[in-house]
Order: sequence, then C-alpha cells, then structure tokens
Amino acid sequence: MFGLFALSKCVDRALFCGLSAFLFAVLLFPCVGLAQAQRGTVVADEAQVYKDPDFDAPVMTVLKQGQVLAISKGKKGPFYKVRLKPGVTGWVSDAEIHPGVITPEELQENADPDESNYTGKKPFFASRYRGLSLNFIDYAEDTMGGRRNAQTSFLGLNFHGYNTLFSGDIYTESNILFHSGAPSYYKEYTGHEGSGYIVIVNFLFQTVLPKGKDLIFFYGFGPMLKYSHFDLQLPGVVDGFSADDMTLGVLFNVGASYRIKKVSIRPDIKYYWEKESYFGYGVTLGLDF
Repeated sequence: MFGLFALSKCVDRALFCGLSAFLFAVLLFPCVGLAQAQRGTVVADEAQVYKDPDFDAPVMTVLKQGQVLAISKGKKGPFYKVRLKPGVTGWVSDAEIHPGVITPEELQENADPDESNYTGKKPFFASRYRGLSLNFIDYAEDTMGGRRNAQTSFLGLNFHGYNTLFSGDIYTESNILFHSGAPSYYKEYTGHEGSGYIVIVNFLFQTVLPKGKDLIFFYGFGPMLKYSHFDLQLPGVVDGFSADDMTLGVLFNVGASYRIKKVSIRPDIKYYWEKESYFGYGVTLGLDF
C-alpha cells in the first residue's frame, strides 16, 4: 500500500513538472520572440501582407495605414517579417511599413514623399497612372491591290492600373492613339501625300509581375477598334476621293514599367491583329492619380 502511494506521488510530481515545463515554454518563447522584434507602423494607405518575402507570393491580408505591429529588426530583401497574431506571421514591403510608432498626426504631416523618410506610397503594382504616350507602329493595310505598310507615329492618351476607367480589382490598360495624315505608302504609289487621320482605341486586361518596389513587368491582351479616313488623289485624275475604314481586332502587349517618385516610365511592344497584323512599340509617361 505504501509503495502504491509513493508511486502515485512520483507520478503526480512528474506530471506537475511536465506541465510546468510546458507552460514555461509556451509563455517564455513568445517573450523571446518579442524581444528579438521591434514595433513598426504601416505608412502606406494599404499594405499587402505576403505569405513569403516575394511580391509573387499569395497575399494573406491587407493592413491599414497607422496600424502598429511587431516586426523583425532585420529585413529579407525589401521585406520586414510581421506578426499578425500569435503563431501567424507574414511579410510586408519596407515601402509600406517603417520601424517605430508613428502617430496619425506625423503620418499626415509627412505625407509628401519629398519631405519625409517614409513615403506612404502604395505598392507600384497597386497604383494607377494616366499620361501621354508616343508610339511607332508598322501600320499596314490591304489597299491599292496589295498589302502596304509604313512606320507611322502616333500620339496617345494612356490609363493603366487598378480602378482606372472601370472600378474593380483588375489591372487594365486603355489607350487612345491618334495619327494625323495618310501613311507614307500613299505618296509612294500615287505621288500625292494625301491627308486624313487614324484613330486606334484599345482596352487590355493585364497580368502584372512585380520585381521590386519600383519595377514591374507586365503582359496582356484585349479588344481594339481602328478607324481611318484618308483624302487621296490618283495620278492623272483631277478629282480626289475619300477612303474610310473601320475594323475590330485584338491587341497583345508586353513591357516593363519603372517608377520615379510619382511618375511611371512604361516602354512596351505591341502586336496588332485585325484585317492585317503588324507590330508597334512605344513609351508612356504616366502620373500617379
């Protein structure tokens, strides 16, 4: 009987020691983790929390400006590791969260990126831009008995990003391109320059591949509409004539975009596929809005 009682006390003591060690570990390790961290404040309007330190990683959640979290003292590339809740961590770009506790008043006072160490800027891929573009297109038509093409310059109005012309979480690009005059092949075949204009309107759905806080690659496709009107004159004919054409097609593009403060520099290559197919290239200068 005494042996059983002694054995019971030993078992109880072992259970007590094991439970104490478990509770000690549970309580101690979070404290150790916090001791190796620091507090950080979200400075962007919205901060994406990635599952891994990679802009291509899945987004776990979105933080709001002014939120204060425990973040790592060191960075992995351009990312801080953040603790969302006990046992749950993610990664946030260093452009969107900064060490230290920053009050709402300080965030408001330092909203101008030219006057602050923390910008509060949205991630590049989550920003939207509008601006002007210069395009060079190997424009082609089936006219005068065959396929004619000529390098033709277009000026354009460009919108790209989320929530530009339409609301929604889809990255899009829209262009309105304009060329004044007739393509040069009309003069080559008729001896007269001709006059008129070409308008190309397109809308593309795009896939964005962030490669840094100020660099992205992209590709996309979408519908296009082309309308042209030319006033032409044939050799030996006194009276001229007009040529009008309107076609629907598909446009594909691929390119890169680099951000300098609030300006986006966006070169790309385009493939136009309508009655005739042809390539083009251009560059867009956009301003964040």
